[in-house]
Amino acid sequence: MTEDDVRAWIEANWSLDMPLAEWWRRLADSGLAFPTYPSGLGGSGAAASVARGIEQALASAGCIGAPEGIGPSMGAATVLQHGTEEQKRRFLPPLVSGQVLWCQLFSEPGAGSDLASLACRAERDGDEFVVAGQKVWNSGAHLAKWGLLLARTDVDAPKHAGISYLMIDMDQPGIEARPLVQMNGAADFCEVFIDDALVPIENVIGEVNDGWNVARTTLTHERASIGHRRPEGLFSVTAGRPAGKLELPVGELVEEAKAHAADPRRRRDVMVGAKSMIRLAQDTRAILHPAWRDRTIRYWINSRVHQLTIQRASEQAKRGRAGPTGSVTKLSLAMLAHESRDLSMGLLGAEGMLLDDAREHSKVQQACLSSLAPSLGGGTNEIQRNIIGERALGLPREPGIDPDTPFRDLPK
Repeated sequence: MTEDDVRAWIEANWSLDMPLAEWWRRLADSGLAFPTYPSGLGGSGAAASVARGIEQALASAGCIGAPEGIGPSMGAATVLQHGTEEQKRRFLPPLVSGQVLWCQLFSEPGAGSDLASLACRAERDGDEFVVAGQKVWNSGAHLAKWGLLLARTDVDAPKHAGISYLMIDMDQPGIEARPLVQMNGAADFCEVFIDDALVPIENVIGEVNDGWNVARTTLTHERASIGHRRPEGLFSVTAGRPAGKLELPVGELVEEAKAHAADPRRRRDVMVGAKSMIRLAQDTRAILHPAWRDRTIRYWINSRVHQLTIQRASEQAKRGRAGPTGSVTKLSLAMLAHESRDLSMGLLGAEGMLLDDAREHSKVQQACLSSLAPSLGGGTNEIQRNIIGERALGLPREPGIDPDTPFRDLPK
């Protein structure tokens, strides 16, 4: 489709009276939901540059964008690369049309940065796996239909070799998702308890015991997606039937999204923008002091460098050379968020202890309380530095017994 074709399609299909489910169905059927996906699976095999143009056209028309979340940004790419044709046809159409939400079940209380030490077990019983264990920091798990589950299927193999990647039905006995309230007041994550839940053998993505290689695909796309921001004017709505949005008219959901965006108390920014930081330094008169002025300008420079890092990563991804650039982008974001927290709270001084009565509806304080998120989700800063060191700089891995020792013999 040309840009004119896309605009004409939007004019013919976008109506404020239609239910959200119908709008998302039309997007998927036309190949405009996820243009880079294959035809018949929400896309048309288009280039990334074409996809961005389509997204911008939808934003210019004030439309609701395609479903977001872990499924579209990470899980679908994994299924497309490692799944069978039957798995693609079974799992992807409900995802791209917003009928279901997916969640990621990777991290555990004892396996975060060292993810390969996970202890969640999946034992084979005929044509099924019986799964038991606990996962944590799972975005949207309480609303998800499918979970991207890493589970240990061979304790006699080294820890990286005995893991399988399973699609687990979250709507079954034996699975409980409990939302976790963070210090910024949001409950974006859950802890998930799994007690003898079942996964059919046909839900294994890739090969049994080769889940680590499959998971690396998911993690690569997770890090690459961190720098992506939807264009202004393109509205987001939570997918899946448990969210209760599918039967509502899109016009009502657009107004709800506008109200949400305009409410500063519901902001979840992880940092203060560079221009806002400069205004804060001016308002507090800290800009008159050389040390604070230097730190403020340094923050502006680092913000610009981060923007260029995102641009470079995007260009490399378009050329199929993503490599460790996702880790570079994610580390850059985390470091900038921490710098924003320290600088902004320093500029506020004692005022930083306020919340309800603070300036700009506590914009700075809320960003401070959210600033740790980028350095944890998707792998800690230390993990990103290891990836950059080994894959970009060619440094040797740290020595250890893990690669060759059976998992059951590792210290617990």
